[in-house]
Amino acid sequence: MFHKILVAIDGSDDSHAVFKTALDIAKVDLANLLILHVLSFEEQNSESIPMFTGLEYFQAADSQTLEIDRKRWQTYEQQSLDLLKSLVDRATAAGTIAEFHQISGGPGRKICEFAESEEVDLIVMGRRGLSGVNEFLVGSVSNYVLHRAPCSVLIDKKRSS
Repeated sequence: MFHKILVAIDGSDDSHAVFKTALDIAKVDLANLLILHVLSFEEQNSESIPMFTGLEYFQAADSQTLEIDRKRWQTYEQQSLDLLKSLVDRATAAGTIAEFHQISGGPGRKICEFAESEEVDLIVMGRRGLSGVNEFLVGSVSNYVLHRAPCSVLIDKKRSS
């Protein structure tokens, strides 16, 4: 029986299906649900910081460009917060105690650290479906968590929500 379930979402369409899986388990076990989003440049939907090299850096890194990038990041951050709040509302409406957290950093490491600090019993998360060379080059958050988490991990494969 689980008491604290962490659902890690990334803002993709598949996050809703992963959330539903975690919510279904939480309702059966009467567990608390912790909804986590890790702000990261690795996320598909995130804003990226432009990589400057050489002389291009000095030409492109003016204050106007930096301000545009800062505003894009704030928009990404706010959209993620809005999603988290809506998921907490869904969980609450279903009779489950839920809270959300948004942190920045490397997703795999942050998910594991958060799970340990909150004494989570189960992590529910999705996967991007990378394999072969892509998984080797980009890395796999789900693979990282599966091998380093301080608790049980449920990887919910991609599916239609």
